[in-house]
Amino acid sequence: MKIKLYALVLFVSLLPTGSALAQQELSQVLPLLQKYARTTEETQQVLQVFRTARNPDVIFAAGASLVKIPPAKTQEPALWNLVLRSENVLKQTFAAVILTAMGSGHNELLPVLQAGMAGQDPVLRAYAASATALIEPQASILTDDVVRLYIFDGPLAERALDKLTHTPQALFTTVKKAAGSSDKQVRAAAATWLAKHHSSQTAQQLLKMAKKEKEPEVQAAIANGLAAQREYTLETVEKALQRKYTSPYATTCALALGFMTGNGVTTVRQHLAHKNVHARINAARAAAYMASVLSNPEAFAYSSDRVFDIHLLKGLIPALTTLEQTGSGAEKTYATNALRQIEKLME
Repeated sequence: MKIKLYALVLFVSLLPTGSALAQQELSQVLPLLQKYARTTEETQQVLQVFRTARNPDVIFAAGASLVKIPPAKTQEPALWNLVLRSENVLKQTFAAVILTAMGSGHNELLPVLQAGMAGQDPVLRAYAASATALIEPQASILTDDVVRLYIFDGPLAERALDKLTHTPQALFTTVKKAAGSSDKQVRAAAATWLAKHHSSQTAQQLLKMAKKEKEPEVQAAIANGLAAQREYTLETVEKALQRKYTSPYATTCALALGFMTGNGVTTVRQHLAHKNVHARINAARAAAYMASVLSNPEAFAYSSDRVFDIHLLKGLIPALTTLEQTGSGAEKTYATNALRQIEKLME
């Protein structure tokens, strides 16, 4: 599956599950909230949802959507009214963040944002911390909270991090620190940032993370970055296939090859015939991941020519079939799974 973390989907999974009626309400408005671009009328509709909603999940999702695609300047009074008069803390905080994203942040918003930074919800803290950084970068802000926002709203997080760090090296140092956080969501956000900023330095940090990361969602973010920077990482990823297949490092590197799609086929083919049993298992696992990536509707994010990459992947069928027929128990299991994934892709 595509490992690009969409904010609104994550909000639904992170927030407490409400009643069936509340979840139905959220599902009804999500198509509008998830749009990448909206008309003025649609943005007005989202603002109306945000202002009138009582379900926290809906408020959260609508608020985040308005941060990404802010309303027109003419809506500032309505948002200020929520900041000053609403008794709903969630609406107050998001209204302040939306105003800041619009370029209308003022010191008067800082008390509301500081209250948001002190709250229990880590994602709301991330929004509040980032907005605070844009208004008053000298304030006491946990940079890990700002990094966390990167998987929910990359542009706002970038703006805030630039305000806090001033230089590219200071920015990298901040993200590198976040990469070692005990919070898996912060680590995933750091990996996502590293994946977007191509350099030998960011690639080496991703490889360092890959060696010890055990959380699947963080492994996925790291693997995505390793694939995106294959000019720096492919040689090391290839060597990692010989590691014990149950190790986190091997898992992440096999997934990285899957994200490389056609660019990783040659490596997979070579390792399916490798003398090292772990290399053969990891290669079969990478083939399964590759088929899964190419079967996704958003495969274009990983493949410049999906039809050609599928053709290359089909070329692995003979080697996988041999492995299924002659390999050990684990080899058969992984080879069979890869063949099934390829079959599904061709249906």
